[in-house]
Amino acid sequence: MNIENISIVGLGLIGGSMAKALRRTNPNFIITAMDKNEENQLLAKQDGGIDKAADNLRDAVKDAHVIFLCTPVHSISEMLRELGTIVRPGTIITDVGSIKSSIMKEAEQTFPDDIHFIGGHPMAGGERSGYASSIAHLFENAYYVLTPRTGTPSSAVKNLESLISSTGALPLVLDPLTHDIRVGAVSHLPHIIAATLVNTVKEWDNSEQSIQKLAAGGFKDITRIASSQPEMWRDICLSNKEQLLPMINDFIQKLTQFRKELESSNKADIEVFYRQAKDFRDQIPSTESLYNLPYYMVYVDVEDRPGSIGEVASFLGDRNVNIKNMQIINSREDEPGCLVLSVEDKSAQEKAVYLLNQAGFYAYTR
Repeated sequence: MNIENISIVGLGLIGGSMAKALRRTNPNFIITAMDKNEENQLLAKQDGGIDKAADNLRDAVKDAHVIFLCTPVHSISEMLRELGTIVRPGTIITDVGSIKSSIMKEAEQTFPDDIHFIGGHPMAGGERSGYASSIAHLFENAYYVLTPRTGTPSSAVKNLESLISSTGALPLVLDPLTHDIRVGAVSHLPHIIAATLVNTVKEWDNSEQSIQKLAAGGFKDITRIASSQPEMWRDICLSNKEQLLPMINDFIQKLTQFRKELESSNKADIEVFYRQAKDFRDQIPSTESLYNLPYYMVYVDVEDRPGSIGEVASFLGDRNVNIKNMQIINSREDEPGCLVLSVEDKSAQEKAVYLLNQAGFYAYTR
């Protein structure tokens, strides 16, 4: 299929970034979008992210070859039912919801075989929202999970894979249940735990907010995701509760067991508790995750002064070491350095460490 017309329903962070990414990929795409927020549509029109803004779903998708549903999870099912009466045979429809089983079940019941629904979940995002926060490179080097319906033609899957790849993302085909279990474990459960931890600490604070003043470093790092959108995470948890409930029960059991060991001052088992966690955590490759391309990390201890980070980046760039990503560690409780550089392979990692140390920086790997 020759893809020319693309429709995007929802112009928030994900939908807006998709529009910008596709526009950058192919300026000749005709991109039509719909969003309940008129400001999002206006911004997208003004910066050229979209060609047309539609007031209703029918006008938004009537000419589409590919439709991206970039709305909250709870609204997708209703939208699928409406789309079933609108779209023409051969249309590819995909979503960006972080839950796949329930959406795929709805799609199976809604669409005939000649309408190709392929579930999607870009493993990218952030705490920000709205079109104003969208960026064209949001999907670069991030896995983008696809869950085709049973019987979906391979040609349709390949067409969508090609389109997704053009944004810089890495398409990864999974079945819906596998997706929901994996994402539940590494994304949804951590959000629940982070929010629980913040709420617990909040209750132990006093009127002078002394805990809040001290809650920096490690605490802010491990609870960063608790700043995500409450409405979105409410819907995600409800949609994936069948996978989350057993995980929550297991977490509670482990915490209860730790409490027993602490009550009895069981030094050996408390150490085992931390040792097992450390060993497993240390085995997780820092060069691979569900979310990113394999990268190799270089840790650099830098002074907190204007220009220090730029000096490191320029120094390596001048010596042909390509930095793929850069992160500042806000807590120095466990790391002597606060700058983490991601490079593309082992040789670049070794070269960067050698050059930085030769130049007087303190650089190392883990």
